[in-house]
Amino acid sequence: MNHLLKAISEANNHLLKEANIHNALQNCITALGSNIMIDRCYIFKNEVTNDGITILNYEYEWCKIGAIPFIGSPDLNGHTYEAFPGLYEPLSNNLPLYGLVKESTNEFFKEIMEMQDIKAYLFTPIFSDNKFWGWIGFDDCENERNWLNEEVNALHTVAHNIGLRLNQNKVRLDLENTLNELDFYMKSSNQAKWEWNFITNEVKFSYNWFGMLGYGDDELEHKFETWESIIHPDDFDEIKNKVENYINKKSDKYEGIVRLKHKLGNYLWVKYSGILIENDFGIPEKIIGTHIDISEIKNKETALANQRNEYDHLVNNLAEIIFKTDLNGNLIFLNNQWEEITGHKIKNCIGTSIFSYLKYFNTIKAKELIVNSKKPKSFEVQLIKKNNEKIWGLLLLSIDFNVSTNEKIIIGSITDINDTVNFKNQLEISEQKYRFIANNTSDFIMQHLNDGTITYVSNTAEKITGYTPEELLQKNPYDFFHPNDVDKVQKQHLNILDNKNEIITFRFKKKSGKYIWLETYSKTILDNKNNVVGIQTSSRDITKRIKDKENIQQALKKEKELSELKSGFVTMASHQFRTPLSVIYSNVELLNYKIDLLNVIQKEEIERISGRITNEVNRMTELMNNILVFGAYESKNLKVELKEFNLNDFIDNLIETYFNNEKDGRKIIVDKSEYENNIQSDESLLTHILNNLISNAFKYSVGSSNPMIRINYLKDKFKIEIIDFGIGIPELENKHLFQSFYRGSNTSTIKGSGLGLIIAKQFTELLNGTISISSKVNEITTVTVTIPYKQN
Repeated sequence: MNHLLKAISEANNHLLKEANIHNALQNCITALGSNIMIDRCYIFKNEVTNDGITILNYEYEWCKIGAIPFIGSPDLNGHTYEAFPGLYEPLSNNLPLYGLVKESTNEFFKEIMEMQDIKAYLFTPIFSDNKFWGWIGFDDCENERNWLNEEVNALHTVAHNIGLRLNQNKVRLDLENTLNELDFYMKSSNQAKWEWNFITNEVKFSYNWFGMLGYGDDELEHKFETWESIIHPDDFDEIKNKVENYINKKSDKYEGIVRLKHKLGNYLWVKYSGILIENDFGIPEKIIGTHIDISEIKNKETALANQRNEYDHLVNNLAEIIFKTDLNGNLIFLNNQWEEITGHKIKNCIGTSIFSYLKYFNTIKAKELIVNSKKPKSFEVQLIKKNNEKIWGLLLLSIDFNVSTNEKIIIGSITDINDTVNFKNQLEISEQKYRFIANNTSDFIMQHLNDGTITYVSNTAEKITGYTPEELLQKNPYDFFHPNDVDKVQKQHLNILDNKNEIITFRFKKKSGKYIWLETYSKTILDNKNNVVGIQTSSRDITKRIKDKENIQQALKKEKELSELKSGFVTMASHQFRTPLSVIYSNVELLNYKIDLLNVIQKEEIERISGRITNEVNRMTELMNNILVFGAYESKNLKVELKEFNLNDFIDNLIETYFNNEKDGRKIIVDKSEYENNIQSDESLLTHILNNLISNAFKYSVGSSNPMIRINYLKDKFKIEIIDFGIGIPELENKHLFQSFYRGSNTSTIKGSGLGLIIAKQFTELLNGTISISSKVNEITTVTVTIPYKQN
């Protein structure tokens, strides 16, 4: 630890006593390196390039005897901090960085350090004038050294002292230049000079300091109290605070305007400024400053302020908006035209930012321009009115001084240029659109004269047509059209010139000679008098789409033919089946008549056989009827015939006609609400729906209790539920119920066509209704049909 203290002591001595900063830094690291038992000590300085990138330069080095020096090595100069992830963040936040090289996760950093045979390292940042100036490094090439906190903190303090010395050199240089300029200026101008030494408390005033206030050189004493006694009471606290803050470094400058009492009793306006002088240890020693009598200027400013009051009155009658703001844009004055043009109340806007009423306005850039320029700056802006309407205006901004506060302000005006800018913007927006489309879309963009001559072609032309833009410029596009499309395009061309923007589809001849289909959107280009001066076209290759469309049309045509063939076949077959079935049925009836003449044993046997034939004929007849109905639906030949009727009466008649004579003696239980109004529907379709569903309820619940039909009248539709307590539907088969000819796995012993449910569903949908089924096997099945009271 004694070695460390000695090293720090010697390093600080060099920093304080060496006049030359380079010698001071070299001797400082030499003292550190030779006393704290390391192999190498060095300093890296940050340098910012013209591109704003920070790079590291290897500036100073001390090496132990036997250690390899690297000062001047190109491998250690010109690197950015990006090459060493994790290095910039701690150092730039004034935190030391240390550790063992072998534990580093940055391979490039590890490679550089191992190239120098470094085993342990310590980096401590150097800050000068609160800026990250660089850093000092310590290398141990022999030992894997674990740096102690005391060592790190002590060496961090040395780095801090280096920063102070660097800052001191800068301040001293700036001060010397300032004093030289001050001496020259004082000799050539009528200014008063003063000096206040804090150490001795001695004050010196120049001869002109007394003369400015009407006193002779010997009439007032050279004391601090003399200055205090002549300050205007209203200015005393402010200027005294400024002096104290400047001496204590709470502010970085001492300047302003104060009123000092003249010998005759009146007060002069005096502009003052001062420079702080420090010793080598950064301790303030004295202030040297000047006084300038600006009373004449202030009097003129007062007169000018009066004139400005008249000006404010005058500007209220101007056609333009006139305003004043502080440097942040907060409004302090608006003329009456503000309310006339924008609709905003002036009293509600004072204190708000003028920029909040401007759209598409770069506030930061505008402030920079006007603050750094002595001339007014103009901008085209959009002014947002109270009704949210936006108008274009010419905004003029410049910097001025507020006489009453002596602070900088912004003065400006807004002139209505809405008509001019709208036309200009139309042209600019059109141009921007053209360029944007040309550079960012896959479409083929062109511009034409009214006769079609091509004046602009986007780069996508070559990809789509094979022609470069240069090969198409000044050409007539009709030379590339398919002969069969020319007349059609010419007609649409005339429509476009008549401001009827259209989408054109035509064939275009590629450079290869092959034709492609283009879909082109056209838009007229207008001048400020709304005259058509050109046409813009945007085309895309739709050859594949055209071919796909043709293929789809052919497929649809074939599908239609097949559908018609299928429907025709179904109808024909159904009709052809009816004749033999009728013959079979009539012969069975004849056979039943004949068997009455036979003996009992033969009669029973033949009746049993004829009964089976009758059942199968009825089954076939039902199937053919369903197929005919299904075929009519599929071929779109089924018509809906609407009429009004009472649903409750309809249900009663339906059950009486079709379901009052079941062989097993069961009856359907009817549960219906009272409803006096008529519904509007198709009786035939509704009969088919309910016949199928009620028949199924009886058919699939043989041996169970009576099925039910429940009718409920809802707000805008009626609901019919058919419920049976039979075999039910397996859960996994629900999704197939409405498929043609599908029958459940548990219905193999029960006769059916597999068309009843699909017909019920199709007819329900024809009546704009819905149908659904819920079921539990061997418990209950509920079919729910809902249909609107009125049909569209």
